[in-house]
Amino acid sequence: MEGKTSPDLSFEQQQRQSAAARFFTVLNATASSSTHVNAVSILGTGFTRPSFLESVTSTILNAKTIADVVNQSQEIAEKLIRFDIFDDVQVLLDRASDTDPLAAADSINVVYQVKEKSRFFIKTGTEIGNNEGNMNGSLTIRNVFGGAETLESVASFGNRTSSAFQFTLSSPVKGSPDSKIDINAHHVLRNNTFYSSYEELSRGCGLRYKTISGFGYHELSYDCTWRSIDKLSPSASLSIRDEAGQSLKSSINHTFIRERRNDMLLPSNGHYLRLSQELAGVLGIGNASFFKSELETQVCHQIGGGQLLKNEDNELVGIHPGLVLSLGLKAGWLANLDGDKKASTVSDRFLLGGPLSVRGFKTAGIGPRDYKDALGGDIYWSTGVSAIAPLPTFEHKPIRAHAFINAGTSIPWSSGTSAQDTTRSLMQSPSVAVGLGIIYRHSIARLELNYCVPLTAARGDQVHRGLQFGIGLNFL
Repeated sequence: MEGKTSPDLSFEQQQRQSAAARFFTVLNATASSSTHVNAVSILGTGFTRPSFLESVTSTILNAKTIADVVNQSQEIAEKLIRFDIFDDVQVLLDRASDTDPLAAADSINVVYQVKEKSRFFIKTGTEIGNNEGNMNGSLTIRNVFGGAETLESVASFGNRTSSAFQFTLSSPVKGSPDSKIDINAHHVLRNNTFYSSYEELSRGCGLRYKTISGFGYHELSYDCTWRSIDKLSPSASLSIRDEAGQSLKSSINHTFIRERRNDMLLPSNGHYLRLSQELAGVLGIGNASFFKSELETQVCHQIGGGQLLKNEDNELVGIHPGLVLSLGLKAGWLANLDGDKKASTVSDRFLLGGPLSVRGFKTAGIGPRDYKDALGGDIYWSTGVSAIAPLPTFEHKPIRAHAFINAGTSIPWSSGTSAQDTTRSLMQSPSVAVGLGIIYRHSIARLELNYCVPLTAARGDQVHRGLQFGIGLNFL
């Protein structure tokens, strides 16, 4: 039986290859031939508005050649898939004169056969990141008004974000899956007693625009949030007690992200850049008034590697990852714009230190503090250099050994301070740590177990000598 079946399969494969070759031969011969699109039809829609589909597919009407029609029809099919409202999109190109006697002889009908996704989607799960874990559930309604709008409500509960509820209604802009605008509302209770003696409740709403350009990802938003620092621990410091109470923040935010690493969790090549700015006190609303900017960047480079890895049965199991050198840098600056003591609060300032930040120090263990309470700095910098290599016999596994040196400083700052004094404060006594560790790249997060040795520390810093465990997405 096997001897008879094998030739049949080989013959069928040859037939398919021959048909494909004939198709591409005909396509190449006619690619530059003039044509135009007579009509665009989309079959299989139930909830999606025709006006929305017209805005998405209208560009194909400008096609002038067969090659243009083929390429643009595929691009539109991919765009329709990216709206996340269709399970499947198939394209059929048909000579218009076969079904329409009035159509021009060289015209083409473009037909899309689609299958809409279920409009209602419920998801539950757990998330782990930034040394925090939570359970969450969400209800999503797709294609709310027939224009790829999405209504999503999310509830989550965790060890640091005690509870969070978020409501978002988003819509594509100008028929593009890469540009969206949304309105949102949130209610978040965060437990900060791990590094400072208070909890914070924030409730607010906002408007956000997100888009992708050739340079990277942009997000521009307006947010109005009522914040309450309360539920102070009995041992809370005077500084935290002074900041307790309520504040209203009305702010404009912009975030730019350029991601060019080959892997977000365990990169071996490429670079990453994140730049964010926030201006609080806009429209004259609220008592928060400050400007805040933060930079985060990473560069990775692989040395060697690339050899094929095979097991005992001579089967390919992977590619040698080589030695990876990684350089990370983070910096931030916050400036109060008026003299109100609540112009910025501890939740606005920068917290530095911890397994995802400057290793060898406790979470928020670097910078201004009052007794055991971290107060956050107005200016900070941190940098880290790592050498990452595979473990012998485990080169094909997502596990690595690494050696690192981390350093950073976080200081208070006021607008009257000179640039010379600021630079001196930032550079005169950085907190530095070195260490060795193991990295494991899980599918949802990166895990590190490191042995850390702090070398220098500023007065008041909380060091963490010995084993330190970290789990998250972004490490220094």
